[in-house]
Amino acid sequence: MKNVFIRAGDRGMGSELLEQLRIFGITVHEIEAADEVARLVSAMGAGLLLSDCARIDREPAFMAELRRLKGELGSSLRLVFYADRDDFDTRLKAVRSGGEAFFQLPVDAPRLIDRIDALFDRREIPPYRVLLVDDDPEQLEYNALILRQAGMAPSIASDPARVIPLLIETRPEIVLLDMYMPSCSGSELAALIRQNEAFSGLPIVYLSVERDLERQMGALVQGGDEFLEKPIKPEHLVASVAIRAERSRTTRFYMERDPLTGLLNHTNLAERLGTEILRARRTGSVLSFAKIDIDNFKSVNEEFGHFTGDRVLRSLGRLLEERLRRTDVVGRFGGEEFGVILPGTDGRAAARLVDELRGNFGRLLHRVDDREFSVTFSCGLAAYPEFLSAAELGEAAARALGRAKSEGRDRSVVEAPRA
Repeated sequence: MKNVFIRAGDRGMGSELLEQLRIFGITVHEIEAADEVARLVSAMGAGLLLSDCARIDREPAFMAELRRLKGELGSSLRLVFYADRDDFDTRLKAVRSGGEAFFQLPVDAPRLIDRIDALFDRREIPPYRVLLVDDDPEQLEYNALILRQAGMAPSIASDPARVIPLLIETRPEIVLLDMYMPSCSGSELAALIRQNEAFSGLPIVYLSVERDLERQMGALVQGGDEFLEKPIKPEHLVASVAIRAERSRTTRFYMERDPLTGLLNHTNLAERLGTEILRARRTGSVLSFAKIDIDNFKSVNEEFGHFTGDRVLRSLGRLLEERLRRTDVVGRFGGEEFGVILPGTDGRAAARLVDELRGNFGRLLHRVDDREFSVTFSCGLAAYPEFLSAAELGEAAARALGRAKSEGRDRSVVEAPRA
């Protein structure tokens, strides 16, 4: 949660702009005195103060107290200033008062939100996801406990037959395999995992007593990446897993993501849709898929330029990420098209959710020089189990999107199964 503070009476940014911050999940607090900032930051962990530059000269005691607080709180408190003019002296005052960003009025909301995102970019790192496979229950539980105490999220399997479902369910960043298991050897299981393209880049590390170099090399040829020899000290196990999991996470991020928005790219969004359908089928749950297209986006690029168009795309991507649940999956197909997977949500509930997002996005104002404009989007939705495969869901959502466009844009349409 991002928390922004404004001083009571600082309305230079306008209530409309503050409302647009709220659209993106940013909580705005009005404060009366500097000590309130300290109290709120201590309670919330971090905060950002938006202040009128005029207060630097008008209230020197307040600004001096803010500088003192920033010295104590460090990066937990960020300061951003705004003014009705942009000149050297005004910016210098902001810098000397601890300002880390400066905006001239009227402020473009997406630019301000970009800056707030950057200043709050101390996000909590999710725990590394590890899958442990071993036929020895005691060894399995012991290693899982070590990793759990180190803040990781281990999943365990003593039966190799459970590994593929667990890979789909938990999406681990590294797999630790015992080399010798009675029903299926570690090298056989590694080869089986590698047959699935979705797991072709997943690090597989053998945790084994095997020290024979030729046997190790034979196991690596079948699909493993390296060996950790048993017994291994707990601190060495934690360090080894963390290094490999972080490398896997970084590589996967850049392979899976669209470079402009940071969302899943087309290929990986399609893979996740297939995975989520398998999960819904196994658990007897529902699922909806939304295909979103920004209305008249070509005219935005033509009238305001591609740089502004890119900012509009990032704004929609950020809105979808901020306002949807952690379990929802957001991706960009390319161009002005986005896709959203909504597990556990039927078509009617998905339409209500998307319509709320659509209304929020339509209220967002984009500024270029002295001009403001807003943009809308259209959406087509389809649900599982009304449509049973990823291909059927995608085609149904595309049909519904076409109807939304032909019926006037800025609307959502749910595709019903054909009789």
